[in-house]
Amino acid sequence: MANGNPFSPTFGASPPELAGRDDVLEAIEDALDTGPTHPDYSALLIGARGTGKTVMLEAIEELARSRGWLTIAETAFPARLPDRLLRRAAELLDATGDSQGGWRVTGLQAASLGVTVEHQDADRRPLDLRAALAALGDRLSEHETGLLITLDELQGGDIDEVREVGSILQHVTRREQRPVAFVGAALPSVEDGLLSGDAATFLQRCSIHEIGRLTPAATQAAIAKPIQGLGAEISAEGLSTAVAATAGYPFMVQLVGFHSWKAAENPMTEITDANVSTGIDEAERRIGRLVLWPTWKDLSQVDRNFLIAMTQDLGTSKLSDVAHRLGVTVSYAGVYRQRLLRSGVITAAGKGQISFTHPSTREWILTLDDTLDSQGEAQPPQ
Repeated sequence: MANGNPFSPTFGASPPELAGRDDVLEAIEDALDTGPTHPDYSALLIGARGTGKTVMLEAIEELARSRGWLTIAETAFPARLPDRLLRRAAELLDATGDSQGGWRVTGLQAASLGVTVEHQDADRRPLDLRAALAALGDRLSEHETGLLITLDELQGGDIDEVREVGSILQHVTRREQRPVAFVGAALPSVEDGLLSGDAATFLQRCSIHEIGRLTPAATQAAIAKPIQGLGAEISAEGLSTAVAATAGYPFMVQLVGFHSWKAAENPMTEITDANVSTGIDEAERRIGRLVLWPTWKDLSQVDRNFLIAMTQDLGTSKLSDVAHRLGVTVSYAGVYRQRLLRSGVITAAGKGQISFTHPSTREWILTLDDTLDSQGEAQPPQ
């Protein structure tokens, strides 16, 4: 870690303290120990950008490996997901070859197509993903272990490809009860795309774990423990300020922690409240480009207008007030409220009320007036 800084404000990087996620890890751990009949043997992690879904996938993969399981970790995009999974499964099948299994992989092409195997009782023939996972599951079952498949960024994958993989897992895992577990991760928008319709049975039946904000206690642990673990200190006032500023948003925890440590002249003596305030300013500047801008550019103009209308409120917003500002009915505004809830940019804050998921969103949106290009399109603030 650079300059001894214990925090990791990089997407996908494991934080020094994985706080507040024990319930999810315990559920998956119990599923791996129980087998395919456990509801969490096939699970989805759903949350907004920066809530730590990829980090959770990595923790779950490590949990499986610690039990002697094999793992296949992929993202849902780019294209040819079934082929990429087939290549990895065939490689593992080859690496775990033994006389009992009866399969031997004899060819792997670069594009993952035309994988060939040799069986003790048959000639060479193509190996498809379902056959590969079935054979691998049978082989691992003999050794009382299994295979964990994780898929990140499900919302960005080709719907037909991801559903094809789901259909295969439906047969291999659920119907045939082979030890092939699955955990996927996605933005909330996945519920309007991949999980809708009649062709996503396996994915729709996966257990869903909402990966959201950390509790104040978990946020405090995520900030204080890494600092104390290096023998450094953070003042009580500084810790309280940091917890309030991050609002339990995991990526913001890492940003504030990193820049507060960096701002301290000697963090081994103490990270002061003033250091934390400096760290918060830098974190808020950076999170706009890293998290808020990618979300904003994917929204429709009506969605953006809804969020702009919310900026007139300092805290939570009433849906009726937002609808009035937009000149639409509450029912009409409710449609866009639901869309924005699923995008992860806002959260419910009580009956008829909403708030920004991240506390910096309001101020960030207000800066967009100063970042319009000559065509009137907003550019990411620096």
